[in-house]
Amino acid sequence: MKCLECGREFRPSGRGKPSKYCSGACKAKAYRRRKKNSEIVAVPKPKQAKENDPARIPELDRRSFERMMDDSFEDVLRHNRDRLRAALDDISTPANALPAISRQLIAVSERLENMQGGGGLFDDDDVTEVSEDVGASIV
Repeated sequence: MKCLECGREFRPSGRGKPSKYCSGACKAKAYRRRKKNSEIVAVPKPKQAKENDPARIPELDRRSFERMMDDSFEDVLRHNRDRLRAALDDISTPANALPAISRQLIAVSERLENMQGGGGLFDDDDVTEVSEDVGASIV
C-alpha cells in the first residue's frame, strides 16, 4: 500500500482496520493538515468597519439637502452635534476614530455654546452692578 501523506510504499500490519499511513509521523501530519484546513473553512474573516461605507451612511436626498441648507447655522451645528454623539455611541464605530470624533464634538459644542451667548444661569460673574441711587433711604 501507499501512504496517503508521503506516498511511500508500506506494509500493513494485517490486524484491525487497514492503515492509511506508513508511520505515526505521517498520521500526525495528516491530522494537522486536516485540522488547519477545517479551521480556515469554519472561521470567516471579520469585516473591517469602513468609515465611508455607503451602507452605513444614509443617502441624502434633494429635499433633505435643501432643508438642511435653509436651516440656520445654529440648527446645522445642533444637527452635527447630534450626529457626532450618535457616532460615539454606535458600537460599530472603530476605536481609532473615537478621539477624532470626540475632538469634533467638543469643537461643535463650544461653537454652539458661543453662538447661544455662552453664559447660563449659574455662571459666575465677577462684575456686580450696584446702583448708587436705588430709591431707598435709611430711616
